[in-house]
Amino acid sequence: MVYRAIGLACDNLSAGLNITFTEFQEQAGKWTYEVLQTADFIYEENWANRLKNADTLSIPDFQQLHTDYGEYMGQQINKFIEQYQLHYKVALIAFEGHTVLAGNNQLQLGNGAVIASLTQLPVVNNFYSIDIALGGQQTGSSAFVNNKILKEKLALQAVDDVVSNAILVAFMGILRWRQEYNVFAAETGASRNSIGGALWTGQEA
Repeated sequence: MVYRAIGLACDNLSAGLNITFTEFQEQAGKWTYEVLQTADFIYEENWANRLKNADTLSIPDFQQLHTDYGEYMGQQINKFIEQYQLHYKVALIAFEGHTVLAGNNQLQLGNGAVIASLTQLPVVNNFYSIDIALGGQQTGSSAFVNNKILKEKLALQAVDDVVSNAILVAFMGILRWRQEYNVFAAETGASRNSIGGALWTGQEA
């Protein structure tokens, strides 16, 4: 089976929002992947400051930023799709959001429902919510860097760069779509493996 997905990496404020379009292929349980297109959208000063200071906001203002940032990401994804003529080629979009607080009390910006409504594509996010409920401890962007099991599935070697994080989150989205485990108790300390991710369809039935 062949799957083509967009993954987002957005925790590095200086690098901006990375959007990567990757093709994944599964044959007899073995996965391969190829990056088809990638681009960085550098944050304007206003956006960098808003994200940097998100942890100081009141609850209503934080919720507004959560929505605004989802709208921003959806707009950049649409630009990416338009620029590289990817209409009808993208199966889904996956992201974990911009991490404001780490650990089990983490907050991550970026409303998946807003992205789905703007792109009219399926969106998967919040991969670690179930794992946290099961006692898992590995959360935030560091989870993608340290996730050895996903890396082994893809034979992924680059452990630090944001493009690799975008590939991993896209792969997690594909596994969620297939209803397969994508968060692993052996790495997080949870009571069991889980199929993590909230799915927003983005299209009418």
